[in-house]
This record gives sequence, C-alpha cells and structure tokens, in this order.
Amino acid sequence: MKSNYLLLLLTLLGLLAPPATAQTVNVEAAERYWEMTDALRRDQPLTDAMWDAFVAVPANRRYIASVFSEKDLKSYRRAIEVVYRPSLDSLRQANLKAEYWYYVLNEKYRQRESEFRAYLRETAQQPGYLDLMYQLAYEYLPARARQPVANLQLAYVAIGNDAISEEAGIVFSLKSAIDWDKPKAGILEAHEMHHQLRPNLDFSFADSLDQPLLYALNMTLNEGLADLIDKRVLLQVPGDPEGIEEWLLASAPAVLHKLDSVLQATAARPTAPRPELRYYRRLYNSTTGHLPGFFMARIIERNGLRPQLLAAADDPMAFFLLYQRAAHRDKTRPPTFSAASVAYLKRLQKKYVAPARQARARALAP
Repeated sequence: MKSNYLLLLLTLLGLLAPPATAQTVNVEAAERYWEMTDALRRDQPLTDAMWDAFVAVPANRRYIASVFSEKDLKSYRRAIEVVYRPSLDSLRQANLKAEYWYYVLNEKYRQRESEFRAYLRETAQQPGYLDLMYQLAYEYLPARARQPVANLQLAYVAIGNDAISEEAGIVFSLKSAIDWDKPKAGILEAHEMHHQLRPNLDFSFADSLDQPLLYALNMTLNEGLADLIDKRVLLQVPGDPEGIEEWLLASAPAVLHKLDSVLQATAARPTAPRPELRYYRRLYNSTTGHLPGFFMARIIERNGLRPQLLAAADDPMAFFLLYQRAAHRDKTRPPTFSAASVAYLKRLQKKYVAPARQARARALAP
C-alpha cells in the first residue's frame, strides 16, 4: 500500500513539476554492476578487464574516488567476487560469520537485488521523485536558494553505503538511498540536493592561518543544516536503528568543548601556530561536519531560531553564534562557548563574510 501511494504521489508531482526540473537519472553504473555480478553468478572470475570496465563508468569513478582508498577498493573488489561466485561459497560464509563489513554489504546487495531494481524502476526514475527531492531540500533553504540546479547530474550506483554531492553532481548508493529513505521518501536524496543548493561562501582569499578553522566551521554548517532534512527524521524511528544518537549526538558536547578551547587559544595568541585541517577532521571523527553540526542545528531549530538559521545559511560564523543563543535557551543545558570564543567568531565574521558575499555577487553578475 505504501509503495502504491508513493508511486501515485510521484506521478502527481511529475505532472505538476515545471519543465526545468525534468532531468534524467543515470542508472548505468547500477546496470553495469548487475551485468558483472550475473557473470560472477555463472562462476566466471572477476578479471581485471571486467573490473576496469566497471570502474570506468563515470558515476562509479566519481563515487569510488570520493569513498574508497586504493587499499579499500581492492578489498571491496575481492568481497564482490567471493559473495557472488558459487565456487567461493564456503569463503563467503566464513567472512559473513566473521561480520567483515564489505562482505556483509555485498551480501545485502546480492540478497536485495530485486528490491534495488524495483526502486530504480518505480521510484528513482519517476519524474516526480526529483521534484520531491527539491521540495524537501527547499524546507531548509532561504527563499533565494529555492531554484533548480542547472544541468544537474544524478546517478545511482550499486556499491557502497553512502552518497556524495560535488560540483559534477550527486551520486547515491542504492542501499543508502533505500534504507535511509524508509522513514520518509526522498530524505537522503534531498540532503545531498541541499548541498547543491545551499548558498556557499568562498573563503579562499582568507589569511592562510585562518583557512583551516574557516573550513571546519563551514563544513559544520554544511552538514548540520542538511542533517535536519534526514537525520532528524531517522532519529525519530523507534529504537534508533541507524544509531544516530551514538554516531552524532553523544560525543558532540565533548567536540564543542574542544572547539571552544581552540577558539580561546587562537583569540589569545592570534599569531601563534594553529591546528591544521587534519586536526578538525580527527576531531569530527571523519564525519565531514555531521558531528557536531547536527547536534548544533537541532538545538537551534528546537529553540525557535530556524528562520534566522535559514536567513544566514551561507555564514558559518552565524551558525555558531545562533547555536550560542539557542544553547542558552535550551532546557537540556548543552555546552556554550566562552565569551572570548564568541568575540573571536564575531571578528572572523566581520573580517570575511561581507567580502566573500561581495565576491560571490560579482561572480554571479551577468
């Protein structure tokens, strides 16, 4: 019943959609995966030629470059072959029993192939689904940013368990799209669409000493705001099956305390050496800003500051300052920043935001 309702909704959205949003969803990478695994099911070996042709598919190439290291990709390739070839079944079972992640993941792709094929056919490739992505993303964007992306490239791959959004477009792994969308259709895709649409500021002109911190603040805003589209919904699922609480919320206060210490130290010694970007990546546990961004965005929204958040969706310092206001209001007493840190954030904002906005306006001018 739910799938029939969704199909009807997508059909109506497709009929109502403006022509500018009617774009093609590329599924070549997924189809190539199934062609490759069909051969493996016939117990053919996964040759270098077969693998290289698969990796060369543009969506696969972009996704792999973003998600896999060279070492991890070799392990993933081996897991695909073991999971699908009948002659390697005993090895497949041993690795599944040991719960090695790449084997578990590929086993899910093997077992759920018919479900994944149906998703592409009945949902992802329906014209209305793209419009659903836009509608959900628009809820967390200022009015000025609610415009379709010109020449947007969307693709689905049948590997991995993540999605990437970059200048070249968006690539979704089928498993993540289906599993993360179960509580509410389209939320993962809308999250990645949000990254395409959110007005962003280029701080590459900033002093070299300031750039790592500016990057860290910006990625906190980038993921935190988009997380209100999907992580907020996932967190409401009984039992928290995606582990959002443990992944993004439990350790956020400790991360914020460390950020406060960095800001205080930087404010006190403005010419002293500062943490490099790798420090912030470690501090954020390689989440690219989901931690502590989602924690902060939830506090902001929960305390009635969503309009202000959307109005300043391009300003990472405003995000932190809004969090400070919201945290003082919040009954759970989340961490707040010191007066020295707040003053330093305001100095960064005054120094860089207006020039960055002016540069963006010049770049967009006809």
